[in-house]
Amino acid sequence: MSLKQNKVNCNNCSLDNICFPRGLSLEEIKTISQIIKPKKTLQRGEYIFREGDDFRGVLAIKSGTAKLISNDHHGNEHILNILLPGELLGFDGFCNDKYHYSAIALDTLSFCELPAKSMDDIFHNVPTLTRELFRHSSEKMNDDRNFFVLSKRPAEERLAHFLISLSDRLQKRGFSASEFTLSLTRQEMGNHLGLALETVSRLLKRFQQENLINFKSKHIEIIDIPRLRAIFTYTE
Repeated sequence: MSLKQNKVNCNNCSLDNICFPRGLSLEEIKTISQIIKPKKTLQRGEYIFREGDDFRGVLAIKSGTAKLISNDHHGNEHILNILLPGELLGFDGFCNDKYHYSAIALDTLSFCELPAKSMDDIFHNVPTLTRELFRHSSEKMNDDRNFFVLSKRPAEERLAHFLISLSDRLQKRGFSASEFTLSLTRQEMGNHLGLALETVSRLLKRFQQENLINFKSKHIEIIDIPRLRAIFTYTE
């Protein structure tokens, strides 16, 4: 997914209702803005962090997208999640002070960092942030549960849910809910959803023939959101 990069900080960030500052007062936002490290920018394919790296903090994507991956003992890559602007990553680093997966930029990406070495102080001075980080962590666990349940569903439901989930998350962040560009290849989509490349291609073609979507290269237009959503919601 290719999303335009904006110059933002905690005081003027358009993602303040879903990022670090969510639920914080202006004074609290000012406090964490002095601690959060300035944005860093990466290019497609660069690592935000690697599996096994020392925990350096919780990160927030400000622009661009990333994929979270883990490799099995055969060296095969498994895409665990796709992250959008405003979403946080790195919570697993609280366990053993190591990251347990890798995060890679899917396009030009910038992120902010809440340093691990400052967390004790900031939790003491901004207790509201502790609650908000717990909320983010709980939401992630709920998303993981939903994804696990979805992995048992038919292929068409998995793909429909993936597209609708992106649509809903992008709309929440002020982007178009009906048109977006994926930085994932079809192979990567299949990897993430547990589907063969041929299945992903066949379903995209079918959705297009049924006038649910237009799909050209990596650009997706969702023509009929209610019908696409109904593919997986009618069985819930």
